[in-house]
Amino acid sequence: MPKQTVVTPETETPAQDLSEQGHTSVAVSSGGTATLHTWRNIRLIIGREYKNQVTQRSFIITSVILLVIVFLAAFIPTMVQFFSSRSTVQTSIVVVNDAGSVAGLNDTALAAYIGTALNGTTGTQTAGTPAFALTYSTAHALPDLHNQLKNGKLDILLVLARATNQDVRFTYDTSASATNDTNLPTIQGLTQLLTFLDTAHRLGLTSQETQRLSAAPDVTVVYTQQSQNTRPDSELAAGYLLAIAGCILIFISITLYAGRVAVGVAEEKSSRVMELLLNAATPLQLMVGKIVGIGAAGLTQMACLVAVGIGGLLLQSPLQAALFGTSAGGLSQYLTSVSVPFYLLFLAYFLLGFFLYATIYAGLGSMVKRQDEVQSAIVLPQMLLTSGYVLIFLAVQSPDATWVKVLSFIPFWTPTLMLVRLAAGTVYWWDIALSIVLMLVTICACAWFSVRIYRFGVLMYGQKLGFGQLLKLARMN
Repeated sequence: MPKQTVVTPETETPAQDLSEQGHTSVAVSSGGTATLHTWRNIRLIIGREYKNQVTQRSFIITSVILLVIVFLAAFIPTMVQFFSSRSTVQTSIVVVNDAGSVAGLNDTALAAYIGTALNGTTGTQTAGTPAFALTYSTAHALPDLHNQLKNGKLDILLVLARATNQDVRFTYDTSASATNDTNLPTIQGLTQLLTFLDTAHRLGLTSQETQRLSAAPDVTVVYTQQSQNTRPDSELAAGYLLAIAGCILIFISITLYAGRVAVGVAEEKSSRVMELLLNAATPLQLMVGKIVGIGAAGLTQMACLVAVGIGGLLLQSPLQAALFGTSAGGLSQYLTSVSVPFYLLFLAYFLLGFFLYATIYAGLGSMVKRQDEVQSAIVLPQMLLTSGYVLIFLAVQSPDATWVKVLSFIPFWTPTLMLVRLAAGTVYWWDIALSIVLMLVTICACAWFSVRIYRFGVLMYGQKLGFGQLLKLARMN
């Protein structure tokens, strides 16, 4: 019958070189029934870790809160459009013409021209609701109009007068502050247009000549670089919002669940439970079972969030059709059609990112002797994860940049940067496939390294190993 082999420093083995201070270490190579029942042991460990995670009160409360937030967030575009459609607030403006005929227009024609310029199709809030409530008055009412401005009953007072050289002079009074005046660009455009037309009229130009002078230039724009992105700015903004939210969720989730792997290993080691576990399972079985079990708990939470998010988005189209009819906004339709594959890739990158960091955390967690040393042991991989989180805010500004494309293929930063490229529409299908393959290869390499460290580290007490000693452990059979 196979037996377990116990190797101590008294026998001739490379493990003797691992301690320069004479500490006793024990390395166990489990055999026997533990090796014969590999898959059964892994399955039992996965079930134990999964149950421990999903039955925790903190896990349940956090999941419920996140589900509510994700479901309500799916309704944000509809709520914005609903309240915008119910808003009838207009900017009240009074025009006082003390300049006489402007550009050869009488008062009626001038009023019609100003109304068209201010309340054109691009200046309306909603269909049928002009942005400006336009009225006209005389110079005798100026004192009363200024009082209305001070009392907040009037938003804008525009006075037209003649300068000594007969040019039109405009006085723009507003109740808004200098830092919060959103109407100034519109009024400036109106005054420039009226000045041009009045000057052309006083110079004796005909209407045809004036139209030729004011005609838009004939400019041909040629883009030498083929753009992958033809979406409107609103859809791009929505995509970036999804990407940033997804990256933040990936960062928090991987930090949380991969950290639990390291803490769990250190906890079992500090309580000497590990010595009992190794009598029933091999180090490989313990590490794989712990990582997959905790990862399955995290995947369950993320899958629930994705399912609720997709369900909420799918409700938006019929809800907007019922509320707004043909005037339903296109943002929700974009989110519904694009977010489903985005969410699925989000799940894939979360899972790959978790396994990558969890394998490293498990190996490093086995090298500490107390739980309070875990944070110092995982500083390096945590810095890699944090830097990937910080890079997304730089990548959003230039998703087409070469450095973003290159760094998105580095497995430690792929889960976050690739989501940004997906949102920007600057990624091909083979980019996604290549990034997933690279992550899988890196996970296998990190798992091989961590397993070889884990099998010795879990039973080493009182020792602090350097990087060179870790490499020696990895080379040992």
